[in-house]
Amino acid sequence: MPIPVALVFYVVLLALVSVNIVHVLDWPLWSALVPTVAAAGTATIGARAGANRPSVLLRCLLVLGIIGLVATAGALALPAWQVIGSGASASEAGRLAPMFVAALALYGANLWLDAALSGGEREELERLARLFSGPRLFPSLVAALLLTAGFVLALEWCSESFEGSHVVTHRFLERGIIPPVTVLLFFWGLILLSGKRWNGWFLRRALRRWRSSTGAGPHPGAPPGAASGAPPASEGGSVTGTIVAGLRALAADGGRLDESLRLLWRRYEESYLVPRYISWAVPILGFIGTVLGISLAADGIRRIISSDAGLAGLSSDLSGAIAPLGIAFDTTLIALSLSVLLTGLLALVQRGEERTLAALEWEVREANRAR
Repeated sequence: MPIPVALVFYVVLLALVSVNIVHVLDWPLWSALVPTVAAAGTATIGARAGANRPSVLLRCLLVLGIIGLVATAGALALPAWQVIGSGASASEAGRLAPMFVAALALYGANLWLDAALSGGEREELERLARLFSGPRLFPSLVAALLLTAGFVLALEWCSESFEGSHVVTHRFLERGIIPPVTVLLFFWGLILLSGKRWNGWFLRRALRRWRSSTGAGPHPGAPPGAASGAPPASEGGSVTGTIVAGLRALAADGGRLDESLRLLWRRYEESYLVPRYISWAVPILGFIGTVLGISLAADGIRRIISSDAGLAGLSSDLSGAIAPLGIAFDTTLIALSLSVLLTGLLALVQRGEERTLAALEWEVREANRAR
């Protein structure tokens, strides 16, 4: 995507986000011009300052996009928090849908800008290392908050629109703050792993393209589909071509090849620290909910035993005392279910990426020996 097109696209997205935010907050429509003009002015200044350095403009647009993403996530989180905290109706959640879609597009544009940023002195190597690093943590966390807010509002809408859905929705919306936090961590891990899976697909495609251009055969540990049926060297988009150029530059740098490969493996290992933490934190949150629910129920039963109330009120008091057990069981059910999905995805992504990195190292070393 050319930089002028990216500039226009970003300004349009930020304008849409601003209009939707002032609409949700019932502010005057003209107030949306303030952030829009500020964004356009900042982008224009960045464009002039980055005439000879495109990375300056790209970083400027990246910061503007993150600010817009944070503002959108906050605007969606407020009604979602009202649903969780006070049970307020989300009957007007439909008007938040355009802002939600614009924010998702904004996050996708941020991913493109981050991939397009220059890598500095060793640009090709840094681009490859960024692919193994996965999405950046803060924008992905904001996107996870956005998805969580949309999920909560969608559950509230389903509970009002479909009678049978209350069996599921009340387990997320009426069990305190632990289920939404669990869903937030799940979406965060899902975004990180999905981004790494997407990057891995581009790497495997680049390896097939590079192999077809050099005429080399696949090694026994190559990723699936790397042997036959590889596309000709002319195929592939600009992203694939950039990765192929990085592979060629890596193979040509024989004096620092071992150092460069160690960097890629280190980035690969570091990128799984947060996903592994999330995969552990999700079930632990469920256990915390279990302990909390049992503790609240025990306090309620203790109050009943120590009270002087007669048998007439024992039934209602006991019903209220054991109600927190629903928190104990439902939070554990949600956390363990999401943990199974997230841990399985983590294992699949890590296995595929490790095979891709091993194939990359083999191809680069073979190309270096052939020089």
